[in-house]
Amino acid sequence: MRRRPLLLAAFVTPGIARAQGIEPAEAPRRAERWRDLRQAIFGDRPVQPAGAALDLSVPPRALDAALVPVGLALSAELAPRVTAIHLVIDENPLPLAAVFRAGQPGALRALTTRVRVDAYTNLHAVAETEDGRLLESVRFVKAAGGCSAPMGGDLEAARQRMGRMRLTLPEGLPGPNRAVPVQVAVSHPNTSGLQMDQLTRLSIPAEFIRSLAMTYAGAPVLDIVTDISIAENPTFGFALTGLPGGALRVLAVDNRDRRFEGLWTLDAAG
Repeated sequence: MRRRPLLLAAFVTPGIARAQGIEPAEAPRRAERWRDLRQAIFGDRPVQPAGAALDLSVPPRALDAALVPVGLALSAELAPRVTAIHLVIDENPLPLAAVFRAGQPGALRALTTRVRVDAYTNLHAVAETEDGRLLESVRFVKAAGGCSAPMGGDLEAARQRMGRMRLTLPEGLPGPNRAVPVQVAVSHPNTSGLQMDQLTRLSIPAEFIRSLAMTYAGAPVLDIVTDISIAENPTFGFALTGLPGGALRVLAVDNRDRRFEGLWTLDAAG
């Protein structure tokens, strides 16, 4: 089927393209690619620029295409109204890298993760508000080969460690009016299905975390649905509020239905 022409591409000037690090000749194709993805993910719902209300940070040229850091930050005004954030890596084999859904207002005010980038691409973050609005931010990153890049270590050793979790809480305890950054890392090879065993030269099957559910003191905090674009040993940072002394529970499930659980009590002794 022939694609409809993209009117938006006419408004992508060479100056704007260069400012984003995109070659002007590529701008229409990248705009059309996003049009197709936006239609597939959100249907006919309008998507508007978020401006400064949604900050998407990613290095313009990644040092390692298999470990590209991504940060998302919502303004204080927008954060309580956002129910979900969709992270899309336009040129990846499976572009919808992750969907973050808030279990409590403000849970998505700050997010971090690491992703694979398969080719020079736009990254889109789309925030969905409680009244159904969609607000986007976009960045261009120069990286290639991340989805098929060799693993950082031995595969069998990684499988032996599979499911171990680590919690990092760098700024003290949460409070009823205090959000603190929390980072959860899950030991998992998170293979993409596009990598090759360097010894046998055979393809490595896809094994990846597909969902994480996080609760604090029994209440939902954050649900994440992920795919092969998330890097080896998935790591997620988010903002946590609540009374000190609660238990942070993380349940991760991979694409083979293996379940892994972490549990930490956040008190002065822990």
